[in-house]
Amino acid sequence: MNDSKPSNADIGSPAEPRHQSMGIIYVKSGSGHRQSYADLLGQVLGLSPVMGPMSRALKKRLLAADRLFFATLDDDLVSFASIALRRAALGRATVALFLGPQSCFGPFNFKRFLKKSIFVVLRLVPKVTVASIIPLSLAPEYGSVVDVGLHDPQWWDMHDGHFLRQPGHTPVATEVYRLAAGRPIVCWLGSASVHKGFAFMVGILEANPDIAKRLYFISAGTAKSEQALASRFKSMGGMHIDRRLTDAEWESLYSVADAVWACYDPRYDQASGVFGRALQFGVPAIVRRGSLIETAARKFDAPVHAIDFGDCDAAATELSKIAKADRGTAATKEREQRIGSWRNDFISSTMRAFDGLRIPTPNSSRERHDQS
Repeated sequence: MNDSKPSNADIGSPAEPRHQSMGIIYVKSGSGHRQSYADLLGQVLGLSPVMGPMSRALKKRLLAADRLFFATLDDDLVSFASIALRRAALGRATVALFLGPQSCFGPFNFKRFLKKSIFVVLRLVPKVTVASIIPLSLAPEYGSVVDVGLHDPQWWDMHDGHFLRQPGHTPVATEVYRLAAGRPIVCWLGSASVHKGFAFMVGILEANPDIAKRLYFISAGTAKSEQALASRFKSMGGMHIDRRLTDAEWESLYSVADAVWACYDPRYDQASGVFGRALQFGVPAIVRRGSLIETAARKFDAPVHAIDFGDCDAAATELSKIAKADRGTAATKEREQRIGSWRNDFISSTMRAFDGLRIPTPNSSRERHDQS
């Protein structure tokens, strides 16, 4: 990675789309991060969001679009491949984000082999561009199944093209800060999920109950099917906000958090919106040692607490090192410029693909700049 600082010119708005004619950004549903992807990318790329399960009428509409962006091709690979190939035959460009390229790698099985083969073939088709949301410098093997490695939109979505927005304050954040009573605050942000490490976090508290005397743990998001785990979390002194928070509330918790949880099961080794906002806001993240996001944090010199997934005692020792964050260093000019360059590169790479131009390979100067 080239660690030189991007210039001020990198964070302006010249990379904004030149026109907005008949462009569509498609997501199958609005669950999880999909709605935010559709809203954000629709705005910065000048595309109209379209949402819903695939149907004959929808296929016809997507085939006819001047420019088409699949925000999450993982939801329906067969429909994406079919539509992208038919559009290519008509000379129309299709761009797509592949959220889980890691699913193409690992021990051999026919399903994995078939999936990887589809992406290898798609890389050879003009007018079809598949992008990962992890830069290829962090996962070079992804280069065999995607055309380019970009930064997850949730790693730069707080940047408006000029400035990097920092979190505001809400009554929720104020109350959390009050209840912490001076203890460093550890935040779980989002719905309780075992594969994202909620059971592991509860296990740390149960195996080391004294840690709750030094740190204040909060879980902000619905428990859904994990109510039993949420009850155990609360019994160990954790605070649980069992509802879907507004964007403003969710962001405001970064203003009081001294660390956020992003330590996920090894089978969930991909980009993280929680980690991305921590990058943008300058808040330390708790990550799995050896994960892609730990590698990213080291490359970008972002503060993290790396722990081995499942080792409760060792994790408690590491988490005990969490201290009150220095809020004065949360928004540096270097970070603002770097995040802005990721945003601009995402936009310019996408517009280049829409124009039918091949994005340079990982060995090119563009890809090297992409990782800076």
